[in-house]
Parts: sequence; C-alpha cells; structure tokens
Amino acid sequence: MDSIKTMSNAIYNDGNLDALEEPEDVTEYIIFSIDTATHDRDFLDPNNEPKLSIRTTFDQNINSLAVKIVVQEHEELSYAINAAISRSVASMGLERSIYHYGSTTIPVANGHKQPDAAWGPRPPPNGSPRRPTVVVEVAISETYAKLLRDTNRWLDPIDGLAKVVLAIKADRRRPRITIERWQYDSAKAENENVQTVEIIESSEGDKVTVTGGPLLIPFHLFFLRPAEPSKEADILIHEQEIKEIAQLIWEIQFTAF
Repeated sequence: MDSIKTMSNAIYNDGNLDALEEPEDVTEYIIFSIDTATHDRDFLDPNNEPKLSIRTTFDQNINSLAVKIVVQEHEELSYAINAAISRSVASMGLERSIYHYGSTTIPVANGHKQPDAAWGPRPPPNGSPRRPTVVVEVAISETYAKLLRDTNRWLDPIDGLAKVVLAIKADRRRPRITIERWQYDSAKAENENVQTVEIIESSEGDKVTVTGGPLLIPFHLFFLRPAEPSKEADILIHEQEIKEIAQLIWEIQFTAF
C-alpha cells in the first residue's frame, strides 16, 4: 500500500484533489493508492487486528483508500451522539432490539466504508439485510462537500441502504456545530435534508443557542416497522442534551491542556 497524497488544506474527490471551501489549519486525512486485493487483506481479514483509531473509505474504481485519523473531538462527538441515541432507545425498553455497528467496515457502492457510528434493528425484518439503518458521519477538518458525498453513499437505495444519516459538522474556528438529518425520498428519487439543528455559543461565551431542535429520528426508519402506540415513539435528543454534547466538544477544541 503506497501513500500517494497527504492532504493539507485539500480533500480527495473522485480521484482529484480539490481545494477546501474553507481552508483548515489541520486535516486528519491521508490518501493511499491500494488495489482491491490488498485492501481486502489488510482491512477485511478477520485475523488482522482492528484499526480503531482510523476510519476508512475504499473506492475500488480508482484504487484509493481515504484514511481519516480520528482526533479527540471527533471521537467524543461520535460517542456522545451514540450515547444519547442509546438512552432514547433504552427508555422504550428496546436496548436489546438494536445492533450497534460502531465503525464496522461495511460494503457500499464501489468499495467499503466505515461509519462514525451506526445502528440497525435486531433482528432485521424478513427480507431486509443486516445493515445499519441510521448512520452518523462527523466532519471536523473535512469539507461540507465531502460530508455530503459520504452521506449520499450511505443513503444510496441500492448499495447504501441506510434510511437516515446524521451529518455533523463541527467548526474548528468558533463554537458552532451543525447537525443535518438526511433521508432518501423515494418519490423524488433523491436525498433530502429534512432537519437542521445548529448549536452556537455567543461571542461572550455566556450563552448557548440551539435552533431547529429537538433532533428527531423517525422510529419506522430506525426499526423498519411502525411504533407500538403508547409504548414506542420517534427517537429524540432534546435541547439540553444537545447543549451538553456541544459544550463537551468545545471544551476539547478551545480549552488548552
């Protein structure tokens, strides 16, 4: 596996290096040239040790492997969203009715990809594959365009099969986090941003504002069945919990050791 490009203030896009929309001081991406056989041996062989500190996206069409080095704010944000969703599911007594896919390597169109977090029903309904229905993608240094490309791969109705993607962008220059909920609209045959939640801290640091909340994940898209009335409902992450998640990330980003 040969490293052919390291990414500094650039992002790899369909075989090309594109300038970032908003230049970043640091990027956690490295691009490797790798063929399918090498990728499968090094990253899919169960006898190899799992690589827990990275996320990978392999595109076999152009023999490229994008490796994202997981930084602390990225890890904490993924974990915090995971914990919030798990609590909401557990409040309905469904904690044993979901699979946690975490950063499992999953086949998608033209290759393989690891989510930042993902869940699906346990067991899947008859006729449905065992794959995540809800996926989280977190962007720290990567561009919004790259985040959307990842979102589209998961929501692809043939090769992605996710029903909901939470696309989360954390600003590295100011205390601001944006969470978008994307879903595939089969009637329009396109992906749609159906909810945007933005969390911003005031310039004085004395107030946190949340707009567009609470964050909602439709029950039927998560579990691939209707909710049982009076017992089950849509998964919600409420405003106070969203604020606490954001403040945790900002402590890591903007507070010196």
